[in-house]
Amino acid sequence: MPEYSEPKKVIWYDDIPCPVCGAERTNSWEKRISRALGYQAIVCEKCVAKEYGLTVAELRDTMENHFGLVPCPGI
Repeated sequence: MPEYSEPKKVIWYDDIPCPVCGAERTNSWEKRISRALGYQAIVCEKCVAKEYGLTVAELRDTMENHFGLVPCPGI
């Protein structure tokens, strides 16, 4: 995996709720995984993990090892 000298920190979207559970805000990590999985909207990682029968930690591991997406620092 590549090492990032200046990793982008998580950005919170206070005006974009999760369309599945209604969580009041989403973030840039959730935007990245939603795009990678082909979702039309930003879905929170808890809902994505639940849909695939994974824990959040397992989802993050899967996204990193199979999609090359490293979680944003600060989440």
